[in-house]
Amino acid sequence: MNTPFPFDLPAPSVWYVVLYATTLLLHVAFMSYVLGGALLLGLAGVRRRLGGDAPTSPSARVLKDWMPSALSAAITAGIAPLLFVQILYQQEFYTANLLSFHRWMAILPVLIAAFYLLYLLKSRRVAGRTALQALIAISIAACVLFVAWSWVENHLLSLDRAAWPLQYEEKRMLYASPAILPRLAFFVAASLATFPLLLLAQMRAGATGCTPEEASAATRPFAITAIVSGIAALALAGPVLRGPLSTAGIEAPAATPWWTVLLIGMGVAIAGWSAAAWRARPVRIGTLMAAIGTTAFWIGATLLRESTRWSIAGDARALERHGEVGTTAGLIVFLVFTLAGVAAVAWIWRRVAKALRP
Repeated sequence: MNTPFPFDLPAPSVWYVVLYATTLLLHVAFMSYVLGGALLLGLAGVRRRLGGDAPTSPSARVLKDWMPSALSAAITAGIAPLLFVQILYQQEFYTANLLSFHRWMAILPVLIAAFYLLYLLKSRRVAGRTALQALIAISIAACVLFVAWSWVENHLLSLDRAAWPLQYEEKRMLYASPAILPRLAFFVAASLATFPLLLLAQMRAGATGCTPEEASAATRPFAITAIVSGIAALALAGPVLRGPLSTAGIEAPAATPWWTVLLIGMGVAIAGWSAAAWRARPVRIGTLMAAIGTTAFWIGATLLRESTRWSIAGDARALERHGEVGTTAGLIVFLVFTLAGVAAVAWIWRRVAKALRP
């Protein structure tokens, strides 16, 4: 297959690809917040600046308050793309899960541990105990990185058919590949380029009692973090995303449009952050540019990542399965419950915002 988007597939398959990419982008937003927030809290823990009058205390204060909800949102937003990936790449996804099994299922207790540690970090029991807070924050960062590593490992194993027999015969719990660390580094860098936008928006909205002055003071360090991380993500994007493409036999013309979107998007994001951090007036315009550019970057990166697997989705048996699933009204049920869920969340947010008004 040599098309930028698989519109030449049957209608059910195209719909599942579109819905998978769309819901995955929503998950990426929350995932970036959780990954970036966990790393920032871990760094603050190493520096033992989770409390007191430390320079990072406003952002750490917001994170300590909101990270449990963000982790819940990331997990919830990950359900829809997880369902669609099982439809689109059933054999590859389930094979990787079964080969890893106990090692893969370890992400569940690790996520539960991270969830409760986040609540412990914001509890009164550890207030003022800086060393204990630091240990908890570092543990949270380790848990989140473990989950990120596990997803990267599982994805690469699902594509490496040649490794499946040996993985099974030797009963390996780990999949060793030189592509794991660069790929993990890419997603960490891309998340750190995204996370400051979300945290800065919270601080500007007055989350956890943040003042406009604190949000303004945080703009420049956030911009520096996003710019440096964005450049690192661009440097890693070539070897990380091009490698699987060439392995899967995808020709360059099919990937070119998404490379263009990725590069232009990050360029716009860097320009926006530069304007927001080093010019007095266009701060909001600069962050808006950064938001638009970062969104375009993730669209390009996501569709490049999926280009690797579209050739798999084009298998005759897979297309037949998509058609069968498409006739069971599952898509209609999904859309109905999606709309109901969005309406419920909007109602809850409105009620909470109304209750919090002075």
